[in-house]
Amino acid sequence: MSIVSKTTSVAKRSEAIAAEVIDLPASAEQADSALVERAVAHIREVVARTVSRGLDDIGTYLLQEFYDNDPELYFSSRSSKHASLSMLIERCESLELPVSRTFLSNALRLAAVTKQLPRASNFRQLPPSHRVELLRVRAPEKLEQLASKVVEGGLSVQKVRMLVQKEHGKEASEPGRKRSPEILKAAEACLRVLRNEETGKLLFRRSDVANMTGEQRAKVDAVVTSLEKRVAELRRILG
Repeated sequence: MSIVSKTTSVAKRSEAIAAEVIDLPASAEQADSALVERAVAHIREVVARTVSRGLDDIGTYLLQEFYDNDPELYFSSRSSKHASLSMLIERCESLELPVSRTFLSNALRLAAVTKQLPRASNFRQLPPSHRVELLRVRAPEKLEQLASKVVEGGLSVQKVRMLVQKEHGKEASEPGRKRSPEILKAAEACLRVLRNEETGKLLFRRSDVANMTGEQRAKVDAVVTSLEKRVAELRRILG
């Protein structure tokens, strides 16, 4: 077959394919709200079943193995002083332990908090994303009060976060409590995003840098340089 004949044959096949009518599902042409709601419900169920089970199982295991299943031991001593737990957390985000440090820390704290609450507590009914947000509330009784509001109001994760922030604001404004100065709050906020809560060490590792592009590393370097200057200025005004 000549080149011209082959070209003509290919062109005809292309025209035939283009002429075919592709029937997409009706939901692709027009938004199907019922379909979306079913998908949301299904995904939420799967996430709740897998993520929640993972958090609960891992947290329960860690509390049992590292703190003799005693939440009081967990709360009485900072985990950064637990040599074996610190070693475990250091191995997070590796091929052999592919979970984040935050996940492990949240799982352990979740187990300790949950063990202090009754089985019928509202906190236990919440999905993991909501429970993790409420973990910022230290007092178990206050945590359960907020969990009740979340359940009754069917609040989203964002609303739960706002509720917790509002609660922190109330505690700060209580009689006898001095409101934290803005300088302290800003410094603590910077430290929180850079430090691992359980180990007290830097949240990031060399592997995080290795996965960055040259442009990204340059941007981070510029930001860090700026942070260093701001910290130096802050030290000067602190005297």
